[in-house]
Amino acid sequence: MLVMQLIRPIVRAIDWIPLAVAGTLAVMMASLVEAGSALSVGTAFTLLRMMGVMLGAAAGFAVIDEMAASTGAAPVSRRLLQWLRCGLGGLTAGLSWGTACAIAAARLPQGGQLKVAGMAAEAAVCVAIGLLTASAAGRAHHGRAAALAGMGGLLVIASVSLVLRGPYWPWLYPDEENWEVVHYGWLAVLPLVLAALHRANRDLR
Repeated sequence: MLVMQLIRPIVRAIDWIPLAVAGTLAVMMASLVEAGSALSVGTAFTLLRMMGVMLGAAAGFAVIDEMAASTGAAPVSRRLLQWLRCGLGGLTAGLSWGTACAIAAARLPQGGQLKVAGMAAEAAVCVAIGLLTASAAGRAHHGRAAALAGMGGLLVIASVSLVLRGPYWPWLYPDEENWEVVHYGWLAVLPLVLAALHRANRDLR
């Protein structure tokens, strides 16, 4: 009951603009790239991966509490408020990515397939890292500065992962030999990131 009572004020307090822009761009890219023809599988993979990182960066703005410095005596735990922010931001980012993925899949040529489960795991990890880095940055910065710092952290992690080539490169394509093994790795990373997010929010009062 308490959670339901908190949803409406939190929804009003969240800065939805970055997520709205990122979600709109994701749907537009899925709809308009290679417009007038079928969307190639390779292009769809690239777009959806870009969208995962982009939406992860945008989701970080949802966790920023502009009133954090003045809510120390609030009757509700800031930890609960932060988890609700994380949940709403992550859910919105996930819905945007899922919509873009559905559009891209519908535009593939006959016989074209996306390995949606593996790509969804990638996107989920990107969004979770975006929430984590923004939550961690919120301890040292306030407002949009924290969100921007969190976005920078996510982009650094993504950039490093792109550079680390090898047989178990995180961004393999489906026709590569270790696709399944690598995506078990993505799934293994997700609970670790969520555990780190729990720790980042743990001692908020």
